[in-house]
Amino acid sequence: MFKTILVPLDGSALSEEVLPLAQGLLESAAERAVLFAAGEKPHAARRRGGLRQAVALTSMAGASVRGVVPASAPAYHETKDQAVERELNELLDYLHQAGAPLAATGKDVQTVVHLGPAAQEIIDYARENAVDLIVMATHGRSGLRETLQGSVTAEVVRSGVAPVLVVRPKDKKRLARRRARTGNGRGKAT
Repeated sequence: MFKTILVPLDGSALSEEVLPLAQGLLESAAERAVLFAAGEKPHAARRRGGLRQAVALTSMAGASVRGVVPASAPAYHETKDQAVERELNELLDYLHQAGAPLAATGKDVQTVVHLGPAAQEIIDYARENAVDLIVMATHGRSGLRETLQGSVTAEVVRSGVAPVLVVRPKDKKRLARRRARTGNGRGKAT
């Protein structure tokens, strides 16, 4: 039995494919689930300082004069703190919506958002909170693509911070080819 399972989500449909499995674990073998999202640290919206707009001015004598008038400041401006708060709220809202089926189990379901590199934030949270199992999806990259692009899942697995149950989302095209090759709907030879 697991006391705490950590379910990292990145907002993609692929990452959400672990939710039915996490729900099953929560109903049968876990006491608590933590839905986790790591977002990038946002920057403040910058004003367009120094932007100038050329306008035609008319002198009182009727002669046309060209000049440069500073453009007005944007109507909306967001400080770094406001941007961080907005990002945190958006991620929390996402986790609450995605985790609704888990919450319906009646078990303890928490949502946690950290800002920073996803793999490191997941590893740090798991280490600091004695997570028993991490349940996460992989995007199915392998070989050179994974090496070049990096893989959050691979980093978490390599960290050894906790056991990781990796779910490879269903590839409908791959399943269709397998079914066509084997001649039945289950992917097994008859």
